[in-house]
Amino acid sequence: MINEELTKALETIGFTHGEAEVYLSLLKIGESSVGPVIKNSKISRSKVYDILERLIQKGVVTRIEKNNVLSYQILSPKRLFSFIQDKEEKLAKEKDILKVALPSLVSMLPERDIDVKLYEGIKGYKIIIERTLNELKKGDDYAMMGISKTTEFMRTYALKIFQKQKEGKFHTRTIFDEQSAKSVSEFISQYHDFRILPAGMKTPAMFTVYSDTVGIYVGEENKLISVVIKNADIAQTFKTIFDVMWSLSKSSKK
Repeated sequence: MINEELTKALETIGFTHGEAEVYLSLLKIGESSVGPVIKNSKISRSKVYDILERLIQKGVVTRIEKNNVLSYQILSPKRLFSFIQDKEEKLAKEKDILKVALPSLVSMLPERDIDVKLYEGIKGYKIIIERTLNELKKGDDYAMMGISKTTEFMRTYALKIFQKQKEGKFHTRTIFDEQSAKSVSEFISQYHDFRILPAGMKTPAMFTVYSDTVGIYVGEENKLISVVIKNADIAQTFKTIFDVMWSLSKSSKK
């Protein structure tokens, strides 16, 4: 059992299954020629040589030649931390390179009159919320209507938008049905107003609109479907719908 756990641990930090098996075999055997490693790991001779070379490149195994006979030895397992550190340094360099290249890559995207993206499940929902947080600017008006079928997790994650208002200085207007309004009333502020739909009106789907972007959401958690539409005319249409519903809804202020 411990071998299985160690194999999984090594795979988690970036070893292939074969590399993990050969590494653990050599660790158990000690300095050894290829033969015992093959026998212990049950990996074919043709693959073992390649795996050993990769482990040498990772800096966790060393090659020794004695009397024209090659043998291999595990370096201290503490070297695994150096292996991870090397990966982190490489990843940091790759991020820096991407940051420089990203504006040029984005500029190469073809211009489209309308951009539509569809996401499924909570992961997609979180992507849209994070995108919204990045795009909202000072003075923007963020409008949201309807959350009666959303879950506690979805409401809590969406509250990140309200929590960033003081920092971002953008304004939010929200229209809820009576059932949903109670869950966010404590987040009302000078930057956030909300109204309540007339009694009996339900909004099982939700939409948001800001600038030239519309989000439409329907379903719950893993069954959630989220659509983002980037188009000025469509956004203006949803803003008009929202303004009409805003005028029909009652103020939350007592």
